[in-house]
Amino acid sequence: MLHKMRIVGIIVCAASLAACVSNNPAGYTDYQSYSYEGRDIYSENYDYRANYQGNYQRYYDYQQETKKEVVVPETYHVGAYHSPTSHKDRDRQWVQSQNPQGYTIELADGDKASQVAGKLHKAPKSDRQAAIKYQRGGQVHYKGVYGTYNSYDAAQQALNALPADVKEGANIKPWGSVQRTVNE
Repeated sequence: MLHKMRIVGIIVCAASLAACVSNNPAGYTDYQSYSYEGRDIYSENYDYRANYQGNYQRYYDYQQETKKEVVVPETYHVGAYHSPTSHKDRDRQWVQSQNPQGYTIELADGDKASQVAGKLHKAPKSDRQAAIKYQRGGQVHYKGVYGTYNSYDAAQQALNALPADVKEGANIKPWGSVQRTVNE
């Protein structure tokens, strides 16, 4: 009985597969393939070599016309040998490169990177900003700094110009203290 059921199952499967082809007596041979020129590329009159040469020549001409020297400005975020660098590395390098006698505005300081990033996101994009990670009491903290200023008065003027929700809780810090915090 089991043997007869297996044979019936095989016959049903074969019949269902054959039904796919029975609707198309020619099978898949009448499938029109896609070609760029709108011609049948599988016909006997199609010159494969001429088409290949023509396409290659058009590609070669296009490459020759559009070939231009690419110059990456120094302001792009690249490291040595113009390779991409991490935003964390760029921010840390920027903080370390500032004059320790200069000033910055500390917009946020906390243990959640998302809160610091949210505060920096609200700040105007007119001055450079950075989110830096540091250790305090064995815990990871984040500091969001905004701008670089030569004097305390210039930093105070920039702080006063910030929107109310951004300057809430913000402080003016000397770059030296920020750099020491990051290096600890």
